[in-house]
Amino acid sequence: MIRALAIVLAILLGVIVWQRGSVWKSDAAAAAAIAARDDANTKLSAAKAEIGELGSAIAIERGNVRAANALAARYEQEKKHAQDESDRLVDDLRAGQRQLHQRWQAALHTAELSQAVSAASQPDGGADDRFQSAGRIIGAADQCDAQVRALQAYAIQCGGEP
Repeated sequence: MIRALAIVLAILLGVIVWQRGSVWKSDAAAAAAIAARDDANTKLSAAKAEIGELGSAIAIERGNVRAANALAARYEQEKKHAQDESDRLVDDLRAGQRQLHQRWQAALHTAELSQAVSAASQPDGGADDRFQSAGRIIGAADQCDAQVRALQAYAIQCGGEP
């Protein structure tokens, strides 16, 4: 009976040791799982913060694109306005509603003198050419002004000074 009791006691001690080992292993596994969870939560928080920063950057970039598109549309409108103004100037010069500056009129008088000397059958395209040139000059200057204004507005939008 003592022998049987000793065997049962030895078996009970073995079960206790085995359970302690299992509990120790499960505690270690639980601690590792908690550490992994904490690490995953830290990475998740960092990822969410990065997503927020990227979302803000995307929103800023979209705003910049909208503003740049608005500036480009305004530039194209001003460029078209400059061309229309140039065409009106040429039409007004042809119709006699406007006159060229004195410097350009001197070329007209010189052409008239040359025309008197040349044969009467040769048409003079000089006046029309001067009108076209004046229109191109005014149109080019207006287009350059529009481009400068658009580029300055874009530079200001991007945070720079004009």
